Amino acid sequence: PMPKPEPKPEPKPKPMPKPEPKPEPKHKPMPKPEPKPEPMPKPEPKPKPDPKPEPPPKHKPPTAYN
Repeated sequence: PMPKPEPKPEPKPKPMPKPEPKPEPKHKPMPKPEPKPEPMPKPEPKPKPDPKPEPPPKHKPPTAYN
């Protein structure tokens, strides 16, 4: 039988060059808050309509006394 050829060693991947760590500022400057738009003037509350009167009962309740 033919001798098995030796497996070629896998080429080692080149290590990626490590990027230099950026020195993070200890306190990030707070971004200035955008000026709040002036609130819209609240519309005057609509007067509530009068509650609807209860409809009269369709059939008269029976009287307690005859």
